[in-house]
Amino acid sequence: MEKIVPDRKSHLMKMSREEIIDYIGVLSRNFWTVQNNWMANVTMKYGSEEAAVFDELLWAKWPAVEAYRFKKLFNLGDTLADVATVMTLSLGAEEGPTAAYFMSDDRIEFRVYDCPMQRQRLSHGWPELNCKPAFTAMWKAVAGVINPDIKIESVYAPLDPHPDDNWCGAALTLKK
Repeated sequence: MEKIVPDRKSHLMKMSREEIIDYIGVLSRNFWTVQNNWMANVTMKYGSEEAAVFDELLWAKWPAVEAYRFKKLFNLGDTLADVATVMTLSLGAEEGPTAAYFMSDDRIEFRVYDCPMQRQRLSHGWPELNCKPAFTAMWKAVAGVINPDIKIESVYAPLDPHPDDNWCGAALTLKK
């Protein structure tokens, strides 16, 4: 039997650009599958309040590590545009038609128009998860790595009241 040592980099180098982009999409869906199953299991065992606590702990740390790695890998600076780059490349951030950024030199607003995770919870008869603490922790983590002078001006997310087409969002500012 032949011994084969897994070599992801060599395998990726043989793939087309389109295959790599599709692969990244699968990795993102895999991340959300793990996140959503983990949250569902924590909710079933400990309840929604405890699930929200664990969610906040995760989102306070993981995005900071990711932002640090992206900042180093892509030689990012300390601007709001660099925050947008981190969040665009993050496997954990919303993308495509479900989210949008609105930017100026000193302000960025982020909006999520649809939340598959919350919709899935509701379809199972569960209440919306209080994800505002986790969402706030994520923005603080990323902003803190990119530039500690970036201020989190506002955050809204469930359990805040929201229309069906605007689930959550944040506004960050950086004064020059």
